[in-house]
Amino acid sequence: MLTLRQALQLSVFEQANVIAGESGLDRVIRRIHVVDIPDAEYHIYGQGLLLFTSGYGIKDSPSEQAALIPKLAESQVIGMVFSLGWYFNEVPAVMLAEAERRGFPIITVPYDVKFISIIERLYVELVNEQAAVRERADDIHRRLTRLVLEGGGLEAVASTLADILQRSVLFESLAFEVLAAAQVGPIDESRRRALEAGRTPPEIVERMMQHGIYAELQRTMKPVRLGLIPDLGMLMERVVSPIIVGREVYGYIWIVAGDRPLTALDELAIEHAATVAALILLKEQAVRETQNNLRGDFFAQLLRSSERDSLMLERAHLVGYHFDRPHQVLFVLCKTATSATLTTLTARLDRWLRTQGVSGLVITRERGLAVVAEAKSEMVGQTLAEKMVQEVSNPAQVLVIGVGRLAPSGESLRRSYDEAREAAEIGERLGKPPRAVLFWKLGLLDWLHHLPQEVLAGNPFLKTVQSLAEHDRKTNGDLVRTLDSYLEHGGALAEAAAALNVHRNTLLYRIGRIEEITGMDLKDTTQRLNLHVALKAHLLHK
Repeated sequence: MLTLRQALQLSVFEQANVIAGESGLDRVIRRIHVVDIPDAEYHIYGQGLLLFTSGYGIKDSPSEQAALIPKLAESQVIGMVFSLGWYFNEVPAVMLAEAERRGFPIITVPYDVKFISIIERLYVELVNEQAAVRERADDIHRRLTRLVLEGGGLEAVASTLADILQRSVLFESLAFEVLAAAQVGPIDESRRRALEAGRTPPEIVERMMQHGIYAELQRTMKPVRLGLIPDLGMLMERVVSPIIVGREVYGYIWIVAGDRPLTALDELAIEHAATVAALILLKEQAVRETQNNLRGDFFAQLLRSSERDSLMLERAHLVGYHFDRPHQVLFVLCKTATSATLTTLTARLDRWLRTQGVSGLVITRERGLAVVAEAKSEMVGQTLAEKMVQEVSNPAQVLVIGVGRLAPSGESLRRSYDEAREAAEIGERLGKPPRAVLFWKLGLLDWLHHLPQEVLAGNPFLKTVQSLAEHDRKTNGDLVRTLDSYLEHGGALAEAAAALNVHRNTLLYRIGRIEEITGMDLKDTTQRLNLHVALKAHLLHK
């Protein structure tokens, strides 16, 4: 890209002098225009304009002279070539002062240097440069397209992009795993940690979510530039670009920007790389969907019946299911899941199960995933769920995992599946995710979950809770949550106040208001028990 600084090295500028705004000489020249009329509308010429003038339009108006530089800067004009000797022997001081303050270059030339000579030479440079840019763009396109045609994966794309940009590149999944990376030039502590762990550190993910970076990428589907975050080891600027498939984000490309600004060609290369990565991910998704469909059909048959005809035995062999072994079902809910995140999560759980040495299937279901694991005891499912919460759940994909009881060999998986799904749904409604919920520990919650509406409707304690919820709705209050925390902690004020993050006196005031509104005595153990059960029923069925 031709900058003002580079242009000044051309022979046509040998009599030129930079008299103000030297700090702006690295701006890129995109177009050139001569403007010498009063009241010109500079904004219509567009960003990157180098303006040529003799000052005719401002010669009789000191106020126009004072307003000119601010007007040009606001119109994103990058600089001015001012011909002296026609109407001005020197540039007005008010213009020089404002140009210096704004870093707006003013370049003077004597009257005998013809504008046409300079402009023709600059256009030759711009045309040659554009031809070179087109050739380079075509080369970038060919290199990246060849990767797809030759069956290259994300590692090859990362390596090629890093070579083009001469910067370090990292491809990240929606679960913040490192899919591929290539290092060119220096990297910082944050990137080192991501490469070592195979995923973006959770505290960085959390900070990015707090600042709305991922939300912005999902909304705009355009690259975002990030500044330094020293306390997280991000000591170098970054550019993050979404990988888009069918208007849905499937992952991200992180580029360590380094100490050089990205050029238009760099941005083009990133855009091409994101497109190629999308094609690769789409191909991988198609393969996974075929596998998921096969597993889904087989699993649906398992839920219907435990009979083993020849077709079922053949399908069991294809998916790696053993009828002669006991199994346990886990159901994974992710509130923020989209089709893309569920597909990614399915593949991720598949890989994760293998690292745990567990033979099993991961099947996409409505609203979540079913995990069918070989298990000798119910502790296997419990341990898997607890580890899944710790190792697979992340701030953007918060998981609730329900665990069903063991299904002995030869027995239908329907009971274990229904139990796991129920446990997950109850956990989602009653608890703060991420969490693992065991069906055999639900107790009363299982009964409440299955109570028909006509039975619930006749319970006076449930009506009391519902009236309290209606009061909250009208007053924007928080009394239902306060009552839930108070009862969950057995009436222990200190623990309940800490869970609600309020002062003990605030909790006491709220308890008083609850008793006043409901007419209940929370010191009465029977009333407390009935309210607690009714509150759970309300939360489960609302």
